[in-house]
Amino acid sequence: MSESIRSIAIAGAWGYIGRKLLDAAVHLGLRVYAYDPAPVPADVDPSRCTLVSDPAEFYRLPVELYHLALHPQHRQPALGILLDRARHEPLLILNEKPMAEPETPQACAATVAAVEATQAIMLFDFLELYDPMTQAIVEHLSRSGPVQIDAVRLYRGKDREDPRRPRNYKKMVHIQYQETVHCIAFLLHLLGSLRGGLRAVLDQGLTVTAHAQPYAPPNPEAYPYVVDGQVTYRLQLGDVQVDGRTDFKAGAPFAKTKTITGRAGGRPFVVEADYLEGAKRLAIDGRDMGFARDASGYEHILRTLAAWRQRVSPERLMRGVYPNPRFARLTYQISSVLWRSCWTGRPIALRSYDELLGFAADFAAAVPQFARYAAPAPTAASRPPQS
Repeated sequence: MSESIRSIAIAGAWGYIGRKLLDAAVHLGLRVYAYDPAPVPADVDPSRCTLVSDPAEFYRLPVELYHLALHPQHRQPALGILLDRARHEPLLILNEKPMAEPETPQACAATVAAVEATQAIMLFDFLELYDPMTQAIVEHLSRSGPVQIDAVRLYRGKDREDPRRPRNYKKMVHIQYQETVHCIAFLLHLLGSLRGGLRAVLDQGLTVTAHAQPYAPPNPEAYPYVVDGQVTYRLQLGDVQVDGRTDFKAGAPFAKTKTITGRAGGRPFVVEADYLEGAKRLAIDGRDMGFARDASGYEHILRTLAAWRQRVSPERLMRGVYPNPRFARLTYQISSVLWRSCWTGRPIALRSYDELLGFAADFAAAVPQFARYAAPAPTAASRPPQS
């Protein structure tokens, strides 16, 4: 582990993602500070980290990295505290997606402006962008001569309707914002890295056609309206056709697959990857590239962040093809386009990067028309299992 990150402070340490980062940080030998008003889980060894109960003290800690493992409604106040501090000193902040709730797209532009008015470097937790497999794909294609990507297939899924899985009781937003955003981030990173930037990619035009199916949560009483739980889509990004599906419905296969086809240096190529922990695999032209199937994506985040901090300038991290606020805003906007196409049942065409930034999905205006979940029958299965 690079000396550029030796300590981390995690807000929301007992949540699913916060806990994953905590365990990864401990395993890598970082000094870990944890803040979470919830009770300390029984399986957490307090000697492995420093528990901080006072939020004012927590947000003043002299650490190399802050991680905001919080839901959007709690994340913004925490970020505001750190950005006030970052007006006077540089801070490295790892934030969570989605960048904003679907009802408040204006928060994205506000976040970009707020962060860029400080000395903060803030990157978002798009897990696959920190994975060495992604870097291997980009490097392989970059050194193979002129690259023409013809088609990309993206699948991301799991059974999130199963009432036996405790995490399925965590409230989600529409799947386009909640999960497909990871696929969009991978796509933008890949194409932006190969084509010299995101404007060059998006100025070739974007056409979106998408269809959704509703989510059937095990705890419908937690939701103010019905959310989408499956989306099937086709994107046309210039000359690249992208077909994808994100699926949280019952029986959905657990996988995070990507297939990329085209020509590099005049020769056809096929890239096949699965980022699901325990089943990770990268094959290029049928040859397994030897990545560990069970490698921790959360350890990759910390290792890659440390490498970037050491080797990449702050300006490039905040303006280049990295998961910075400008990048995250684009992923949010494409999520919005996907949702709007699902809602209207019509394709949407945008001519440029600027048109994408200016696109308004009008999600909040549509909320009164959303269906509501029926109250569940009072059965034992309607409560999360105890773990």
